[in-house]
Amino acid sequence: MLGISTDTLANLRFRLLWQDHGVCHEDCLVAERFNLWRDMCPPAVREALLGLRPGERCCLPAGNLLGDWDACKVWTLPRKAFRPATPTELFRGRFLPQGAFRGIPGVFPQNIRPCRVLECHEDTVVVDANHPLAGVEASLDVEVLDVWPKESEFGGSCQDWLERVADGPGLKRGLAGGVCFPEEPYTRKSSQSEQEFYAQPRIVGHVDRQAAARITALYRELLGGSQRVLDLMAGWESHLPEGIRATGLGMNAEEMAANPAVDHSVVHDLNAQPWLPFADGAFDAVVCALSIEYLTRPQTVLRDVWRVLVPGGLVVVVVSHRWFPGWAVDVWTELHEFERVGLITHWLQRVGFGAIATRSDRGWPRPADARDRYFPRIQHADPIHGVWARRPE
Repeated sequence: MLGISTDTLANLRFRLLWQDHGVCHEDCLVAERFNLWRDMCPPAVREALLGLRPGERCCLPAGNLLGDWDACKVWTLPRKAFRPATPTELFRGRFLPQGAFRGIPGVFPQNIRPCRVLECHEDTVVVDANHPLAGVEASLDVEVLDVWPKESEFGGSCQDWLERVADGPGLKRGLAGGVCFPEEPYTRKSSQSEQEFYAQPRIVGHVDRQAAARITALYRELLGGSQRVLDLMAGWESHLPEGIRATGLGMNAEEMAANPAVDHSVVHDLNAQPWLPFADGAFDAVVCALSIEYLTRPQTVLRDVWRVLVPGGLVVVVVSHRWFPGWAVDVWTELHEFERVGLITHWLQRVGFGAIATRSDRGWPRPADARDRYFPRIQHADPIHGVWARRPE
């Protein structure tokens, strides 16, 4: 079996592992056509990769992979220095492009590197222009998926894989004293009622087949032998692994009747009645896939999820970057996709869940599928972001 060398190309899966404010994060990126001769990655990783075959892996132990945090990159600016291209709420803890602020030395309006709002006052704003993962202890695990001989070498462009892996995950980070996310109830663009919108079944794919398989793999890993599972905001597809059945709570009976994983279903509008019609401790696990962005009172609903879980019970929330236009709440659409993971984490922490962890999975090839209107225009699968936690014993 061929191993990685300067004469091969390879597909790799990078996993960045780190912790922040008690939350464990795992950020995965599939690197296609990795070129050891041309592409860039930490020297220790290059050394460890040399000779590895498919199925083998290497790990760079925890260290400061992205440099130290620099106090000189924290700036106090006049509030009027904020110049958003679109109306955007400015609040403590939010990440925004550096170019959204005038007065940061060497930064032009086109600069999209993130900076974080540390303080937001009536006349001034304090922003941190350090890399979002600066100073964070992290380990890097690399798995070899495939290796094949290089037919030719054309030179040209190269990839900085550590930069790619770290582009986004830091936006999940908490902040000492907490992030000032807007309080519920949240607003949204559509004025149509849930009953009107869900009057007709919506048997549509919410993510591509590869992304759906990643959701199923996450559920298989986390749910284990859970016997009593609630699929929250259920539709025609639960993504549950074979052998796991669920009670479904959703908005359309016909959709849930078409779901092979749902044994029993309940039609219930969580925006009109943000509580669950189940007894205390009725479930071992609650899953919610590709739907939480439609809740106007998600924290209230999650508080009732706590109630219907047994002590030690698991809640798993999975999101991607697609939704029905006008139906996702406004705060969701304004945040970066990794900030949304931080928002879900914030909700779970406020409710009192513990053992919170996240996983983001990106870069997988998008499979050819005649039902997928985005293929072949989009070559990569939809990103998957999972957040899970447990009700303390």
